[in-house]
Amino acid sequence: MVSTNTTTKSLKKQCCKCKTERATILVRQAFYCQSCFMFVFVGKYRSILLRLRNNDRKNGKVLLACSGGPSSIAMVNLTKNFMRVVPTEKKKVQLIPEAIICHIDESTLFESTAKSSEKLAQDCKQNYSEFEYFSYRLEEVFGPDFTKSGTFDKILKSTSGGIENGEYEHYVKCVQNNSTKSQAEQLKQLFLNIKKTTAKEDLLWNIKMEMLVTVARREGCSYIFMADSATRQAIKMIAMTSKGRGYSVALDVSVDNTQSFKDLCIMRPMKDMLSKEIGFYNHFSNVTQYETLPFNFSTMMPGKTSIDRLTEEFIVSIEREFPSTVSTICRTVMKLTPSANMDLTKTCAICLMPFEADIGEWRQHITVTDVLDADESKVNQKQSCGDCSNPATGGCCGSGNNGGDKEPQVDMNKFLCYSCQVNLKDYNETSVEVLPPYVTESICDQSRDSRLLSQIKDFLIEDSDDEN
Repeated sequence: MVSTNTTTKSLKKQCCKCKTERATILVRQAFYCQSCFMFVFVGKYRSILLRLRNNDRKNGKVLLACSGGPSSIAMVNLTKNFMRVVPTEKKKVQLIPEAIICHIDESTLFESTAKSSEKLAQDCKQNYSEFEYFSYRLEEVFGPDFTKSGTFDKILKSTSGGIENGEYEHYVKCVQNNSTKSQAEQLKQLFLNIKKTTAKEDLLWNIKMEMLVTVARREGCSYIFMADSATRQAIKMIAMTSKGRGYSVALDVSVDNTQSFKDLCIMRPMKDMLSKEIGFYNHFSNVTQYETLPFNFSTMMPGKTSIDRLTEEFIVSIEREFPSTVSTICRTVMKLTPSANMDLTKTCAICLMPFEADIGEWRQHITVTDVLDADESKVNQKQSCGDCSNPATGGCCGSGNNGGDKEPQVDMNKFLCYSCQVNLKDYNETSVEVLPPYVTESICDQSRDSRLLSQIKDFLIEDSDDEN
C-alpha cells in the first residue's frame, strides 16, 4: 500500500531539476525525470574522474575490476563513454585514455557461477571491444605468476598447538612444498578447512585483491577501479570496524587510495551512487542483460551467517525507513584519515594493508588469560618441535645451530594485522599449509629480515641528532 501511494505521488510530481517534465524516479526523496536522472548520475561519475587530473599519475592506464554484478557493469559502461572525446564539448579532455577489464573466475568454489563467467567474457568482448579483457581463475593465485620471485615453492608447516590451545600465537616453519595436488584442489582444501564464514569471505576478498594488484602491475596500470557503490561502502565501513580493521579502514574505503601501494592508486568512482540508482541506470542504458547474479559463501543464507551478511541486512533494512542512512555513513567515511604514525612499509601478509606495530602487546592487555598457564604454554611451545630433541638435526628452534637448511620457528601473527589474526583462529593446520604462496613468501621474507636485523643490531650505529 505504501509503495502504491509513493508511485502515484511521484507521477503527479514535477522533476526537481528541470521543473518541466513529469517525475518518474524517486531517489532519496528527490523526484527526477529520466533524462535529468541520467545527467545527474553520469555527473557523479565524472566528478570522481576529475580527481585523475589532480593526481601525479594522470592519464594512466586503468584496470576495471569487473565481477559481472550490476555495479561493475555500470562502471564499465560509464568508463566506455568517458574514453571518447566529444567534439561538441568546449574542453575536449579524454579523462581515461586506456583501460582493461579484469575478471576473477570463482567457479571452482561456486560451481553455479561457471556459466556466468563465460557469459561475461562473451558480452565484454562483443559490446566493450575497446577494452582488453583478462580473466583469471581464482586458483591461479597458487601459481608462480602471483609471487614476487616467480619461483617460490615453500609452505608454512605448523609446529605448535597454538590455535588448538586457544592461544593467538601460531608458530610455523617455512619448509619445502612436496605436495602434488592441483591448484584447484589446494583452493578447495583451503576454504573447506576454515571454520567460520566471516573468515572465508575475508580471505576470498584478500586473494582477489592481491590478484588484481599483480595483474595491474603486470599490465602497466596506474589505477584500479573498484565498483563499490555507496550502499556497499556503508556496509563495508560498519563490517570492517566490527572485525577490527579500524586502523586501516580509512584506506579500505577511501575514494582514491594512493598510500597502500606506491605504484598504484585504488579508486572507487561509484562511491556516490546508491545500488538503487545503479539499477535505474542499467535499466535506462539497456545493460541489465549483461549483469550476472553475485554469489558468495553467504548468498541465500540467514543474516547471522557472517558479519558482512548481518551488516548488509541491518543497513538495507534501516535504509528502507530512513533513506538518508547510507549517505550519512558515507559522509562520515569521507572524513576518515589514516593515522599520522602509520608505517606503510609494514603490511599484512594476507590483506596487504598496513597494520599497527606491537599489536601483540596490546592484545595481551585486553585479553583475560591466566599468566601462569600462558608462561607454561610458551615453555611447552618451545619444546614441541620434534627436531629440537633430535641430535642428528642439531636443533631447529634454538638460537645456535639451525640444522643446516632447517628453518627456525616464527610466529606468523607478527606479520598479520589484528583482523587477520582473529580470522587465523578459525584456520586449522591444513588450511595454514595451503595458504596462497604470496602469503607464505611474505611471511618467510619478513621473518628472515627480522632475524638478520636482530643478529646485526649490536653492530649498527644509531643516528644521532647531536652535531659534532
